[in-house]
Amino acid sequence: MFNCLTAATVLIAGCAGGVAKEVDVEEATPPPSSSPSSPPDHSAFVAAVNALADEALRHGPIAGFSVAVFEHGKPVLATGYGFADVEAGVAATADTSYPIASLTKHFTAGAILRLADQGKLSLDDPLSRFFPAARPRIGALTIRHLLDHTSGLTRGGPAPRRAALSVIRRGGTARAQGEDWNYSNYNFSLLGLVIEQVSGRDYAAYVRDELAAPLGLAGTGYCEDGSPVPGRGQDYQSGVKSVSSTPYWRDPRFFAAGGLCSTVLDRVKWESALEDGRVISPAMLQAMRTPARVSDGSEADYGYGTRLGFTGRHRKLGHTGGGPSNKAVLARYPDEDVTVAVLLNTERTNARMTATDLEERIERLFFGIDEPSPSASPPEQHLRRYTGEYRDGSRLVRVATANGVLTVRPGLGHRPDSRLASGGGDVFLDTQEPSMELRFQLRGDRPHGYLRYHNGWFVGLGVRR
Repeated sequence: MFNCLTAATVLIAGCAGGVAKEVDVEEATPPPSSSPSSPPDHSAFVAAVNALADEALRHGPIAGFSVAVFEHGKPVLATGYGFADVEAGVAATADTSYPIASLTKHFTAGAILRLADQGKLSLDDPLSRFFPAARPRIGALTIRHLLDHTSGLTRGGPAPRRAALSVIRRGGTARAQGEDWNYSNYNFSLLGLVIEQVSGRDYAAYVRDELAAPLGLAGTGYCEDGSPVPGRGQDYQSGVKSVSSTPYWRDPRFFAAGGLCSTVLDRVKWESALEDGRVISPAMLQAMRTPARVSDGSEADYGYGTRLGFTGRHRKLGHTGGGPSNKAVLARYPDEDVTVAVLLNTERTNARMTATDLEERIERLFFGIDEPSPSASPPEQHLRRYTGEYRDGSRLVRVATANGVLTVRPGLGHRPDSRLASGGGDVFLDTQEPSMELRFQLRGDRPHGYLRYHNGWFVGLGVRR
């Protein structure tokens, strides 16, 4: 059996699933020295990730995936596991290009903010500036509200380009602009149309010429229409014990909300370019990472095309993406200068292992954080302060108490109900799935809403009625 750890170096490689391929990164094991300039020894971390990868491939089952972990701009790990193409026997590597689904929103937001820096649009521009024939309620939507999902659009599911054009001519909104936070792919498909209108180029060409090529993102490009991208692998659907090819990510479904392919190394390069001011100005970058605020003063942990969240006490930002299940994630830890990217080529409804599962477990290994677990339940009278009805997107959620825990109906993770145990302070964990949690927001001593998280990423806002 191939041994990932050699006597002198750590081979950053696809060691799971019978695949081993060396990647050209610096040695991860330092020479014996106490010098402050010696690089940290990450060999135990790499070995733990290799073991986690082997578990994921076997129990997913997953055809292949890639991982990159960078600290202070240097690679700790950059590799692929399993296969990019099972049928052809092509190993997954750090240069394998995958559909990144909603991570595309991070690129689309960067493009819009870049155009704003160039004076070609304003974040307060309504859509009617670019589409004078737009239906009034759609024409009134501003770029700013589309960027942070506070536009009032509540349409779920795919948002292909033709459907976004239809929304401009015939669409409406379910809520007033700025009143609520509600994730919709249509927000970003409409932004893709704005990019085309302002730049005079189609979205794919704009991404290629203005973002990917100048930044050296060789494995990044528009791919959902079947366009070739260097390093592009195959896509798979996971069954009980095996995987099978799927055409899901080669049909037009998401346009500027989810139509790009990329690599884990390109994702790290993109985040570095944002930090270095090579895409947008520092002011725009700060705005990109600032939580949205709705009309009642509640904050949603989502910036402009940027999810926000936590792993333990470590603040993270980036985005997640997927179709039937989560298959892509980019996490940036600005306080620690650490970036983690995980891309999978396999999906499954109710998947046993997703990209955010892997990402969070990798980060917990890296930072030495225990898995989340409930703490002692607070007194009943303390729990009662959280009870009541909350509007969570299109759902009306009731929080109550029962036998010393909070109950939520309808529950988290699409269950009929959930029982929540204390995670400390105003944080509560789902007792069946601790990766799901609610963080209540208080005004004085009374909660006025909650933020909903999964694997540490913000996914929903509940506002108390």
